[in-house]
Amino acid sequence: MAVKWWVIVITVLALLKLSVLSSFSQEQQQISDQVYQELDYLSSLFDPEKELDPTKLAALIEFVEATPADTSLDLKKRNSMAGAFHSFQIDSSFDHLLGYVYNPDIPSYITMPSSLQSHHSLTPEFAKELRRLIDEASSPHSTVVLRGEENQTITPDTNTGSYYSYSQGRLVALLPGVSGPVLLSATLQDQISDVGRRGCIVGDDGNWDYLFSDKTGLNTMGLGWVHSYMYEAYSVMLYIADPATETIKTATFKWLNAGWQKLNMVKSHHILGGIKRFATGLKSVLESPDLPEVTEIVDKYQELRKKTEEELRRLVTPYLELIGNGKDAGSCPSSFISSVASGEYLQQMNSDEIIRILLLEYIKTRIGDRTPETAAAHLLADDQSGQRS
Repeated sequence: MAVKWWVIVITVLALLKLSVLSSFSQEQQQISDQVYQELDYLSSLFDPEKELDPTKLAALIEFVEATPADTSLDLKKRNSMAGAFHSFQIDSSFDHLLGYVYNPDIPSYITMPSSLQSHHSLTPEFAKELRRLIDEASSPHSTVVLRGEENQTITPDTNTGSYYSYSQGRLVALLPGVSGPVLLSATLQDQISDVGRRGCIVGDDGNWDYLFSDKTGLNTMGLGWVHSYMYEAYSVMLYIADPATETIKTATFKWLNAGWQKLNMVKSHHILGGIKRFATGLKSVLESPDLPEVTEIVDKYQELRKKTEEELRRLVTPYLELIGNGKDAGSCPSSFISSVASGEYLQQMNSDEIIRILLLEYIKTRIGDRTPETAAAHLLADDQSGQRS
């Protein structure tokens, strides 16, 4: 009997200890009202008439600096939008990050392969300003702020298979930090997106193979009729460099309202999954020791852009054949695969879509994601041999 009571006492004490530790952990990870106020302040700076005051971001930067990598938190709702926070570390120098991620001569989908299908700046001078930002990034002595408008199309969602095109404002700011430079990138989507269309992730999402269609609706069974939209979104990313270790503390705060019939179907865990998906793709590219030099990627991109549509179709055909006949074909609805197999899909593709596939396949073979037997290796070999002959 005494043994039984001791077991009960020990169990109760253990539960009390876990409860205290849990409460302590939640208290330690709670986001202060001041941080939320500074995130609100940032959202007001998309107005070009307003100047950024770095002192009004002190609590936000301190919070990110103090939060361990791989921390995930729910955020308070914002204008009925669910929100999530996630922090991670990039093992890269700050110059390396800027040279690839914010280089206007490299398509954004190269460093965000699992998130972006296309990205176009709507502000002509923004590219010139980004180049100036890169030049001043090594040792910023004052705050640099860039503002612009952009349009982008994302990759198919992992939950529904839908993808969306929308316009948004972008704010980029470079600030001098205590240990190294701080880069802040915020986006604000306040206009409704185009209607959601059906796409497909071919096999594992980490392969970055996607198919797109013009059909509206969701791939989820019984929801093909749905006309879904991204109603609004707000995100803030911070990159805090540590030159001593050549690492970058990175954090994302994101809110999103998306669904149909003006109902928000997005939960915090959906947003968190999207942030982690983005982080995985970004890290796999930037941290690869075999990533081609910036000039090599730019040259390859320009080389592809000079090709005729007929040449591009010839180059991408073996890739589509592998997609249509490969072991992962079953991961897509049959309508997608039949379209690929019949050649209809290829005929509907524009040059930008084909260039995206070819350039990403080129990157994948270089950073070790693919074996030499992949479509990209054959395409490049065939193309180069054709040029030599």
